[in-house]
Amino acid sequence: MTFYNGVFPFYPHERRKWVFSVDIIIVIIVFLVFALAFFLIIPGIRGKARLSWVCRVILSLFIGVVTVVVNFTADWEVGSVNAVTTYKSFSNSMVNADIGVHVGLDGVNITLKGNPIHQMNETIDYNEQFLWSFGSNFNEYYNDGLQKGLPNPILYVAEKFTQNDPCGIFSQYRISSHYASACMW
Repeated sequence: MTFYNGVFPFYPHERRKWVFSVDIIIVIIVFLVFALAFFLIIPGIRGKARLSWVCRVILSLFIGVVTVVVNFTADWEVGSVNAVTTYKSFSNSMVNADIGVHVGLDGVNITLKGNPIHQMNETIDYNEQFLWSFGSNFNEYYNDGLQKGLPNPILYVAEKFTQNDPCGIFSQYRISSHYASACMW
């Protein structure tokens, strides 16, 4: 038996989930290797030009890593709301939940988290990703979500990003994300 609901008493806070993706870590490591290689070359640069070259190269590497890392994030546009909404199709039961939308350059990530998490004898904690990058079909991801029986709030938000929705959000975000990603690469 442990103290503080399964967390040891010397560490009263629960551990955070890992917040970085593997792609971002790989990109950062590659740029750090380039920076380390440059630091090995620095002794060969003579005179006052050494400081100028250090500032120029390190600044260029920093700008490069930030530009490349942005391609892998899902935080291009972010929004969230607390709502009382229906949970499942053909049911009148309502749940209190936080609905979050994270639009990235390669798709949209929709989260649904109950307030509290345990409601209606279920754990309401969903995180679904719908991709629109090249080689992926957003409507297939949406249809897979329908077949899995995802909750109504997630399907409602995802439906606004489908190709046939009259809002036209899909084409606006997809085209602009492709151009933005191409410019950054």
